[in-house]
Order: sequence, then C-alpha cells, then structure tokens
Amino acid sequence: MKPIEVCASAERILILKTNFLGDVLNFLPVANFLRKASKAGICWLVTKPGYPVVAELADADEILLLDDAYLYNYGNLLDIASWLREKRFDLLVTSYQEECFLISLLALLSRTPERVGYNLLNRGWFFNIVVPKSDSERRVEINAQIIKTLGGAGHKDYLYVPKATVPGAERFAARLQAEFGVSPKDNLCVLHLYSPKPTKSFLMEYADELIARVKAELGMTPVLIGSEAEVRRFGEERKKLGLVNLAGQLSLLELYYLLKQAGLFIGIDSFPMQLTEFAGVKAVTLFGSTEIGENRVPFAGTVRAEVKCAPCWPRKTECDQGLACWRELKPELIIRAAKEL
Repeated sequence: MKPIEVCASAERILILKTNFLGDVLNFLPVANFLRKASKAGICWLVTKPGYPVVAELADADEILLLDDAYLYNYGNLLDIASWLREKRFDLLVTSYQEECFLISLLALLSRTPERVGYNLLNRGWFFNIVVPKSDSERRVEINAQIIKTLGGAGHKDYLYVPKATVPGAERFAARLQAEFGVSPKDNLCVLHLYSPKPTKSFLMEYADELIARVKAELGMTPVLIGSEAEVRRFGEERKKLGLVNLAGQLSLLELYYLLKQAGLFIGIDSFPMQLTEFAGVKAVTLFGSTEIGENRVPFAGTVRAEVKCAPCWPRKTECDQGLACWRELKPELIIRAAKEL
C-alpha cells in the first residue's frame, strides 16, 4: 500500500516521541496530519519532560507515560517492546534524525506492521516507510518530511493546536480582565526572560530598562511569563513599573491563548518562543549561548550575541566569560529589533 493508504487503513497509531516540551511541540503537526488522514485511535508514548504538551495541547486518545531513566535503559527494552506488542498498533511514527539507536530498535522490536521514521545508518532494519533526510535545521521542518512522505501537504497546513477553541480563548480573555485587569483591547508584549540555567537566561539586571522601554517606546503593556520561583518573585516586585505578572499562573493552553492575543513576544530560546510560530504572533528572539539553527522561528526578529565564545550551549553549562553573550544583548538592541518588525 501507499503510505497515505497505510494511514487511512490504520486502526491504532503509536506516536513514539519523547524528549522535552519543544521537541514534542514541533512534532504536533505530524500528529495533526495523522488525525486528519485516518480514523485511527492515536496514542502517544512520551516521557515526563514532554508530557504536558500532549496532555494540554494535542488531540490524543491515549498517552503512555514512561520515566526517562526507565525508557533509556537497554535492560528494559524487551519489556517495553513486549508491552507495546500487546497493544497491537498498526502504525508507528517517530522522528529521530539524530539516529537514536535505542528508539529505532524499540520501534523494530514493537513488531508494529508499518513503521515510519528516519532510517538508522541506511541499514534498512528499522522502518519500512523510510523518511528521507531533511536539509533543514529546524525541528518542525524536519518533522514536515514525515508528513510529505505520508502523502500530506506542507506542515503549515497542520501548524495548529487541537485543544484550542474560540470559547476557550474567550474564557481566558475574561480571566485576564477579571484577575489581572488586562483588557482584550490592550496591546500586549509577552516577555519570557528567565531560565533556571544561567547560561540560557536574559540578564535580569537589564529587565527594568527593557520593561520601561516596552511601555514608553513601543506603547505596549509588558506581560511577564515563566514558571520558576525566581521569575514569579521578580514579577511581583516589578508591578510598580506597570508589569503584568502572569509567571507561574498559566497552563500551556492558556499560554497559547495569551500569545494569540498578544501583539509581540520578546524572549529567550525556549518553549514559549517556539510556540509563537503556532500562535502566529510577531516575536523578537534572544540568542545568547544557544545555536539559532534548529530553533529559529520564521519571520521573527533575532537578536544574537556577537562574541567569539558563543554559541556554547549545551557543550558548556557554566560560563567562565562572565556571561559575555548576554551582556551584549542590551535593551536598546531588543527594542530596535521590535521596531523593525
């Protein structure tokens, strides 16, 4: 059968996609395509770091949740494969262009009749529907190769969040107004500045100036997001500057609604930054220690550090250069990029 016929005839589909929030988010278009191309029940196998994306954003009939340490242990491989065989999936889809041997071997051992993925070292052992290597660096475009292989159109047709609804967005807008005094008419600039990893975090000593410039020069209401205790405390302390503090108070779906309602996003290389592509909001993306390639957002303004030691993440998790890359990313550069949008 042709790949598109395989999708149409499948009754149970397994999406084997672990990893972190952004990796799972960028696989969402593939899942959206599979939902439209078949009447099958769709099951995701994920690990804890990526679970919230599937639970809160995706259209899933079943979620199989495994601990990272359990899944990525060859000693457990046969048990996991046996467990998957009992579930009798017709079609398995995965995306590991990095050639992850364990995941490819698990796909083979699951004995799923039809298996879609990038062929490990071109040996022809693991997948019987082979996705050609993508020249793209961006994750969402790499995954779009799967859609194309299965007979679908461009990934932009599937770049949406299934759990999002108009009534849901309206309820969130009402909550913003009732709890935080934010009107649907306000021109919002969403700020995501903090990471618990210092080498990936914007310098918070610049944040006061950035907040002031967003208000004065862009004429926008700055809204702070994030989940860590440090950024929540920062947000409370800066309310006097006119900052709306939503840190630690949003689900992933509410974050999507917020981005849809906003006029601009300014933030570090992160899950919220990647979600801007799905929400269709203009963005200024900040790259200090991280590589732009795979995480670049199309049509976003990019502010990057021009220092010799950057990018260094994840090769280096601690900085011995005084965070020189982030000291380069001053508010005036960020506001200039925002104005150019």
